[in-house]
Amino acid sequence: MYDWDSQHISAYHQRTMSVTGQGTITVKPDTVIITLGIHTESRIVSQALAENAARANQMIQALQSIGIKEEEIDTATFSIYPKYEYQDGKSLLVGYEVEHIFDITVKDVSKAGSIYETAVANGANIARNIQFQLSNPDIYYEHALADALRNAVEKAVILGRTLGTPVQTIPLKIKEESAVLPQPRFTAKTMVLAEQGAPPIQTQDIVIKATVQAIFAY
Repeated sequence: MYDWDSQHISAYHQRTMSVTGQGTITVKPDTVIITLGIHTESRIVSQALAENAARANQMIQALQSIGIKEEEIDTATFSIYPKYEYQDGKSLLVGYEVEHIFDITVKDVSKAGSIYETAVANGANIARNIQFQLSNPDIYYEHALADALRNAVEKAVILGRTLGTPVQTIPLKIKEESAVLPQPRFTAKTMVLAEQGAPPIQTQDIVIKATVQAIFAY
């Protein structure tokens, strides 16, 4: 929280005005996080596990072959579920489902499409979501904050000109409104991936906003 307050504000000797300034920065995301994985089923748990491991290893090797580093591929969840069917009012165990989900984090959003395409062609059959983020949003927020202060000064000068009186352009007090940094952009929900490929991935700009309250003397 940025908050600067003058030591000499006198309500008896100065007329003041309070102005809201806003700044907006629009930037392209520089990081993509893709969550996808392998789902297998078998009547025997060891077979479901073996098939899942084989497909996961094939997918990881294929991703590494297109430049995805080992440290950019992390296990998000690994689960084994019993599968039941109801017959004659009874619950019968008929097999097992194994799911291994990975987070793939890459600082090159242009690779999103090739990651999906490669993963699907090499064993992936489920996707959870895709996130577009900024690796360091604070830098952009500081630019937006500076723009917000400049906007407040411009408004104060316009108001002073309208009133026919000069305005001191150095604020007596500046208060930053609660900062709300951009949240990850999600563009897909859980879906089953077809073996022939994945849909094209379209990135979206990230909008960062800042607001300040400034008090000026006139």
